[in-house]
Amino acid sequence: MFEYALGMDLGTSSVLLYRPGKGVVLQEPSVVAARRCGGEVVCSGTAAQRLLGREPDNLVAVHPLHGGVISDCGMTGRMVQDFVNKSGKKRFSRMNLLVCVPPLISELEERAVIDAGLQAGANRVYLLEEPVAAAAGAGIDPNSAKGVLLVDIGAGTTDIAVLSFGAVVRAVSIRTAGNRMDAAIRQYLCHAHDLDVGECTAEHIKCMIGCAVPREELMELEVRGRNSKTGLPECVTLTDAELSEPLGECVDTIIQAVCEVITGAPPELVGDLTENGVVLTGGVSQLYGLEQRFAQKIGLQTHLAEDPLTCVARGTARWLEHLHSMQEGTINLARKRLGIA
Repeated sequence: MFEYALGMDLGTSSVLLYRPGKGVVLQEPSVVAARRCGGEVVCSGTAAQRLLGREPDNLVAVHPLHGGVISDCGMTGRMVQDFVNKSGKKRFSRMNLLVCVPPLISELEERAVIDAGLQAGANRVYLLEEPVAAAAGAGIDPNSAKGVLLVDIGAGTTDIAVLSFGAVVRAVSIRTAGNRMDAAIRQYLCHAHDLDVGECTAEHIKCMIGCAVPREELMELEVRGRNSKTGLPECVTLTDAELSEPLGECVDTIIQAVCEVITGAPPELVGDLTENGVVLTGGVSQLYGLEQRFAQKIGLQTHLAEDPLTCVARGTARWLEHLHSMQEGTINLARKRLGIA
């Protein structure tokens, strides 16, 4: 029987699958649409995302992951199964699945990931910490003794880790990330313009004119939504300068967590950071001015990884070649490595 392996970045907003020799073979939104009666899954990924905020009465579209962890194991399993089939799964083949997880997640959360992978048809499921995979995807030498600080900003969580010899020395995950930024945009629009918008619109605004520091040239975007007072449709013109404050507050929360990780790391590794600086990965790391704000606040050189959105998925390549030497199942790598398991 044919056997192959897949690396998976199971994110709050998107799922990426990596296959050795083929690269990233799938990138889809982590959204599932199901019937309200009976829970039958109708579609997932891009097709389900189109329904968000526009569902007919008989359907509901949901994100089965929140804050970087699974909130609905059954939905997640069916979604992953659909994605694996889309990636080119062949009949009569055995699939081994390497799933990247946030550092310091609980064993219960680990089991939910494993159960979802097995439900999707995996023969074996292995777990890998997201910062370790992201570092490899960013081109960091996994065998280097020099400490490096990696900040992976996704939709549900920001994972911050100091790495040495390809392993996590100190890490933390916080819930301030892309979704929190979207919520800040929605709140600002409601207070400043009396405009209610949905999650997808807020994310679009963030991608188009969002910024961590004001731009040199003003950018504008027409935003359509519902007037919160009249309930009628309305269109307002939003500028990037308006967003620098609400988004900047979210970024400063992340920076504060980064500073706490640095102060708790061993002195020798902290000294390495003055040479290696900070590496940013994850889709939200592409926010305009993020590197500049990090460098100003922390005082370290800050680098944006190449193709930061796919760093975690691409970083699984090294471990997919050596799955036979990895332990499958719930291993809680981060807690054991930090001596708190």
